[in-house]
Amino acid sequence: MKAHIEFYFDFVCPLCFLATKPLREVIKEQKAEIEWKPFELCPEPAQQMEQIEDFLERPWNQSIAPLAQQLHVEINMPDMPPVPRTHLAHEGFHFAKKHGQEIAYVDAVFKAYWEEEKDISQIEVLAEIADSLHLDQEIFTRILKDRTFEQVHKDSLVHAYEDAHVTKVPTLKIGSRVFQGFASKETLEKALFHERSAKDREK
Repeated sequence: MKAHIEFYFDFVCPLCFLATKPLREVIKEQKAEIEWKPFELCPEPAQQMEQIEDFLERPWNQSIAPLAQQLHVEINMPDMPPVPRTHLAHEGFHFAKKHGQEIAYVDAVFKAYWEEEKDISQIEVLAEIADSLHLDQEIFTRILKDRTFEQVHKDSLVHAYEDAHVTKVPTLKIGSRVFQGFASKETLEKALFHERSAKDREK
């Protein structure tokens, strides 16, 4: 049985973006499965944040940039205040998930924002991403304009906020263990080991 990881994320969270690298490595090496769980750092009607640093406990240069360098991940501070809303990007995620493209979609949206500094609140930007993944661009554009997955996304947020009691991202859940903030590859490997050991004892 594959180990199961729940990953709560928002596209405008730099630590979420960086956390995907060790997460992907562990999933590949240990054949674990990941369940992507949308979260919004600044949902409507809350006032939009002006800069990404508003989400961070420490300034960008003291925390995010050094970690990205350590991981060999390209990341740029998007120069587009205020920070984009992400509900449409998440609604697009649900469409991609329906077509088995959730992992590729998540990676592409993260890269569009953190590497290419694109405004991921814009339908045109998200539609280009969908097209690059061979999803039907016309249908994708329509479902975002019609808000087809609005309720699905709202339900996922209710789960995150009320059922899972997630208050910050990234948050990872592996069995009974919960990790808030960036989790290293070693941390994930140890958690997966303990989870498999616990399941073996239950047999």
